[in-house]
Amino acid sequence: MKTFLLEIGTEELPPKAVNVAIDFFRKNIPQLFENYFGYDTPENIEVFGSPRRIGFLLKNLKEKEPDTEKTVIGPPLKVAVDSEGRYTKAALAFASKNNIPVENLEVIENEKGKYIAAKIVIEGKDIRQFIKDSLPELIGKIPFPKTMRWNSTGYRFSRPIRWIVSLLDDEVVPFEIAGVKADRYTHLHRFMTQPAGRGERKEIPDASSYKEITKLGFVLASYEERENSIKTQIEGFGRTLDASPVMDLELLDEVVNLTEFPVGILGDFSPEYLVLPKEVIITVCKVHQRYFNFEKDGQLIPKFLAFSNTSVPDKNVVKAGYEKVLRARLEDALFFYEEDLKHNLEEFYPKLAGIQFHQKLGSMLDKVERNGGIALLISEMTGLSHQEDLKRANKLSKCDLLTEMVKEFDELQGIMGMHYALKQGEKEEVARAIYEHYLPRTSDDEFPRTETGTVLALADKLDTVISFISIGEKPKATADPFGVRRNAIGIIRILVEKEIDLDIKKVLDEISERARRTKILHFALGRENWKVDFDERLIPEILEFIKTRFIAYLKEKGFDTDVINAVVSAGNGNLYRMYLKVKSLQSLKKNPEFTDIMTVFKRVGRIIPENFEGEFDEKILQQEEEKELYAHYRQVKERFEEEINNREYDRALGELLKLKPYIDRFFDNVMVMVEDKKIRNNRLSLMKIINDMFMKIADFTKITT
Repeated sequence: MKTFLLEIGTEELPPKAVNVAIDFFRKNIPQLFENYFGYDTPENIEVFGSPRRIGFLLKNLKEKEPDTEKTVIGPPLKVAVDSEGRYTKAALAFASKNNIPVENLEVIENEKGKYIAAKIVIEGKDIRQFIKDSLPELIGKIPFPKTMRWNSTGYRFSRPIRWIVSLLDDEVVPFEIAGVKADRYTHLHRFMTQPAGRGERKEIPDASSYKEITKLGFVLASYEERENSIKTQIEGFGRTLDASPVMDLELLDEVVNLTEFPVGILGDFSPEYLVLPKEVIITVCKVHQRYFNFEKDGQLIPKFLAFSNTSVPDKNVVKAGYEKVLRARLEDALFFYEEDLKHNLEEFYPKLAGIQFHQKLGSMLDKVERNGGIALLISEMTGLSHQEDLKRANKLSKCDLLTEMVKEFDELQGIMGMHYALKQGEKEEVARAIYEHYLPRTSDDEFPRTETGTVLALADKLDTVISFISIGEKPKATADPFGVRRNAIGIIRILVEKEIDLDIKKVLDEISERARRTKILHFALGRENWKVDFDERLIPEILEFIKTRFIAYLKEKGFDTDVINAVVSAGNGNLYRMYLKVKSLQSLKKNPEFTDIMTVFKRVGRIIPENFEGEFDEKILQQEEEKELYAHYRQVKERFEEEINNREYDRALGELLKLKPYIDRFFDNVMVMVEDKKIRNNRLSLMKIINDMFMKIADFTKITT
């Protein structure tokens, strides 16, 4: 078995570009080389990437892919064989063209008739030729966010390519990219080997020796090795300090991809800066310097951990440099903090009119006013918050955008608003809501804890979704510049995971109604007095957008697609209730009789003609089975409705299951589609009232059995 190594050496790649390349190789290499792996083991593929190199190591490769057999169809039999049974020139030409001995020709028959044909063996491609043919194309498809040209070839890549290693065991497999020819020479650490700045040019005798050679040259090419090294050093320094590291995964990922030989250097900063909110210090360290912090008992200590890409004899020199730069940054932050505290947050409120939210949606002040209207509406519908706190929190929610600290660090919006509000004596519920109304920012972010923050977060996100869809700015598959998709997911997570019983459709309907009477959801379109109200015709589109994200959310939770579709298609706009129904129906799937149950329930829905409108009359019932079914329907219905109202969907399904034997007997003994139109419509109406009850949980016709 063979081992193949590809290494593409570059100028320093951006951290995100390294991740893009690693993810791309991990996704595409298994399919690309699948015909060459002799064994199916996890060790077959090892992808690596660092600031100066990306590539992969493949093990257990065969020299060639398996031969394949193919049937080649020639001319029709009547053309290929003459009246005396001899092959014609057409048949002989076919055999010659495909290198087939005449005696191997055979007759096959398909839908078009009889033809001359033969089986030919297609020889598998040699691994060397496959590498030459496929790798340049594969490398050119790496979807870097940004690319550049650097020489006359016009080739585009994230950064200039400086060398390529392409080794099959000890044999160079030659190809060329951007004027760089593949060979067996890599470059070791840029500064820890000579010549400094370029790194030692080192021969790789064979693919299997790559990892050892690069490691001895102070290069940890594997992302996982560098990550483990950095984590180990952070945890070790934490134990030394008797403190807990503030582990930021985004920062960790960035530092991993900024180093090839990470060396931790512990530094200090003056305790005087601890007067700053800890989020400020952490942000300054992360954004400007990429340092890690430590805390004890929830409070930061005046230490930081930086990572150098080079081990130096005197770390104190490097440490002093790191401390000097951080001191300047913290001094700036302290100045901003003290300046901001000279102002009351409320002073900034009217100045929000000078910040444009969007050219078609007015200013940030317009946004805040819309948020306030929606928040009060949600508050009325849920009873989740005291309105005075809500009004106050909404008014202050965006004011920190005008503070010096947030102008410098926009990551701190909401956080600084909370701290400044507490400093100026606002209630904790109000102050926390200023921070929480941005939550959750991501799919795994924390939720608002306070009722006020929860309502305000829903309002802010709902306004964003409504506003941008209203002006035709729905996100594309690969781009969401205004965060519409992210905000929709935030709405879903808050409603479902905080168990909020709120119907989004009713909220949208009420917004539409109030828009006619109040200022709620007026959009500025570029002129000071040119306003447009929320258009109620957009409600179905907005609901569909949110429901599409909701379906994706449920799939990520592991629920079956047919169960999700059955519930969502029968649902309204209450996402929490739909989630509970999906859970209950998914649980019912464990019932060994589930297939039989669904088969019966689906018959009820499917027998009803589309757009059927009928009126049920108990007096017209004739057969015992239909009378019996209706009687049990009445018994079940009241209890079923109670369980639905109480959100006890497991019990509601249990009530429906009581009808199964009677529905069975009905279909076994009663002809629904009789000639008598009155009786037929009455029986269909009976099915419809039963199905209407079913639809309060799901459209069972969409369940796969």
